[in-house]
Amino acid sequence: MIKLPYPGLPKGLFALSGSALTVFMLALCAQAEEVQETDPSCKPFGGYREKIDDLKNTRIDSKVFDSLAGKKIRHIEYNTISVFNKDDPDENNSLYLFLNKLHVNTRPGTIEAQLLFSENDSLDIQKVQESERILRKRPYLTNAYILPVTVCDNQVDLMVVTQDSWALEPQFSVSKESEGTNSGFAISDGNVFGTGTNLTIGYEENTQRNLVSYEFSNPHIFNSQIATKLYFADTSDGRDVIVDISHPFYSLETPWSAGFYTQDVSQELPIRHMDEEINEFRHQSMSNRIFFGVATDVQETHTQRWVVGISNEEDKFYPTDETLMPIPGPRKLVYPWVEYQYLQNRYGVFKNINQIQRPEDVALGHNLVFRFGYAGKSFDNPDDIYRYIGKYSYILDFDARHILETSVTLDGRHHNHLAESNSAVVTGTIAYNYFDDEKRRWYMGVNYSMGQDLAQYEELTVGDMTGLRGYPTDFQRGEKSYVFTIERRYFSDIHVFNILRLGAVAFFDVGKAWGLEQYGYSPTLSNVGFGLRLSSSKVRIGNVVHVDIATPLAAKDSVDKYQLTIGAQQKF
Repeated sequence: MIKLPYPGLPKGLFALSGSALTVFMLALCAQAEEVQETDPSCKPFGGYREKIDDLKNTRIDSKVFDSLAGKKIRHIEYNTISVFNKDDPDENNSLYLFLNKLHVNTRPGTIEAQLLFSENDSLDIQKVQESERILRKRPYLTNAYILPVTVCDNQVDLMVVTQDSWALEPQFSVSKESEGTNSGFAISDGNVFGTGTNLTIGYEENTQRNLVSYEFSNPHIFNSQIATKLYFADTSDGRDVIVDISHPFYSLETPWSAGFYTQDVSQELPIRHMDEEINEFRHQSMSNRIFFGVATDVQETHTQRWVVGISNEEDKFYPTDETLMPIPGPRKLVYPWVEYQYLQNRYGVFKNINQIQRPEDVALGHNLVFRFGYAGKSFDNPDDIYRYIGKYSYILDFDARHILETSVTLDGRHHNHLAESNSAVVTGTIAYNYFDDEKRRWYMGVNYSMGQDLAQYEELTVGDMTGLRGYPTDFQRGEKSYVFTIERRYFSDIHVFNILRLGAVAFFDVGKAWGLEQYGYSPTLSNVGFGLRLSSSKVRIGNVVHVDIATPLAAKDSVDKYQLTIGAQQKF
């Protein structure tokens, strides 16, 4: 038994394994023994923060810093827990400990560089909470949070607790299609030498194209606030390149942002309808963008920003051996633009909404981003063009049992004279979550999209993972679509080998895509089914694998009796 160094020591650490508490207790004991306290007003912190598995409420409200705002931060300690916790009896075995030896833990300097506060600063609760959110977004960490350790009259010591995820992994893919077999292999390290750097080398092969790809990315390269992504693929028919370097709005209070982005990527686009491939062509997408932005209004309740930039978007299309119909014409747009952002500083930490037994940071309230650009022929455009992109969302939680989410997105371009180059899509989404308890939930969602003058590859589709899981991929096509879903969800506390978490779902979908004469009449489709949800607590953090079996209730003659869909998403 471990003696507590003082009453009221934290009962546990949320979202880590049960014995992660032991690590923290030992750290505090060591600190109490090794540090000779010179300030007689200092005492060990007497609050606690419960482990996420033990919480009965969906919303996780931590009050540990409520009485500490304004105190000077005297010292910050970093406690990095490895992938497998040797103090957890379920993980203290030779295999897991051997894997720990193969893994390089995230460096304290990597964590320190991402915090919005430092030693000798006055403690700002919002900066502490936002620092936690920044760290929890990193795929190389399974969880992150901050705790007070020692509290004095005017000072406080903090501990930043993180647990690593497994970062080194091989990746394989094989698929069989009518025209041949597609295969791929890659090796990826998502946390090279504990720096947060992702490095991936891959090879892909199909009947028409081979490529060797290299990707390097780091959201905080050299422990700075510079985000970098470099991608290069040497293909049998050319090269694919992506370069993305930016100083993003790293936090709600970041005063400025700037960046550069360039992309030249080609891919084959199969066009499917009614479970048949009706066309295929190659799409070369070229894009360049440079921007600069400032935060013009930073308040405790909200942040407003303005961004200006210039973009070049160019699309070219080429036939392949499987091309059966006319292909879209080329497009080119060069335009300056201005963007407005409004972010309401209301965040909640929840569990068991889209992830299984993990803390989820949700941006509540109103959030808006809208970009508008215009340019004439003087920018080497074929016509005067208007470009607009926007998203508005509003998320409300109430009575501890309900979350209502609404959003509207808009993406379009308009030419004064070249109507064949126009396109626009507007999408509205409403989602509602009702929580019976910490494991059982109801989910209802409706998605309605409407397009205009869409190229064939932009057409709206339903089927498979896009909704209507009882039907094949892109079973219906059109310029309008809707999908309504109701699900009964179950988030279990089963933790297989302390690696894999399980959930389950029963669902009903109804909807259709319609509005284009060439595809004929589109009946309303519906299906019922059930599925499993698998989420690793050690690797590929944030991904939830969906394994769904569904049977169609309408238009059953043209599809199989059962549809099996398997895929990974960022939601339950």
